[in-house]
Amino acid sequence: MWMKILAVAFLGLSVMVSGCNAERLVEHSSGKHDPQSVNYPPENALQYPEDQVVKKQFEVTTNWQTITFEKPLQVNRQDLQHLHLAADQQPYISTTDDDPRNLNCSDAEYQNNAFSLRRRSDGALVRPEVILVGDSGVEVKVRPVGHLYPYFDKNIVTIMMGTFILNNHPPPFPKGITAFKAMRIRSTEPFLVRYLYWNVDYHSYYN
Repeated sequence: MWMKILAVAFLGLSVMVSGCNAERLVEHSSGKHDPQSVNYPPENALQYPEDQVVKKQFEVTTNWQTITFEKPLQVNRQDLQHLHLAADQQPYISTTDDDPRNLNCSDAEYQNNAFSLRRRSDGALVRPEVILVGDSGVEVKVRPVGHLYPYFDKNIVTIMMGTFILNNHPPPFPKGITAFKAMRIRSTEPFLVRYLYWNVDYHSYYN
């Protein structure tokens, strides 16, 4: 199961490099679920000491807000890490889906919108902006770089926020940061974050 979750996580990197020819690895769930229930990542999904689930639900709006982490997000200097924003899957499609509401991948704006969400009800673009605040005070801007459809909850889609640069390895986090103590977040359209998932997505990436 865990290998499946890793494969889907790296869809973000593969699509950005492969462009229109990249294939989707998973199907969207069409089942209904209790909007009050949340299935958090299980213990066996937390494979590295830095992995962390922030069990905090909040509404992202068009205005900046600051979320302070009770337990700072620890930085792994050897590996690739992402912050996942977990949202209910049913109201959205991915902006990388083959859907007439989405931009064609040859459009110049496609890369800017890639791996965000599009609201099914009206086609509105839901593109989050996130700035991570390091314990040293240094700020790091992250952007949507992929999606995760976790095996432990078919009703959730996550927006992977990372520092990926097209056709290049993601740069390491700035020196002097050992953990992120907070984040600032806003979005083009409001949406509900069910929880945050700080995850080492690839082991020994920089080695």
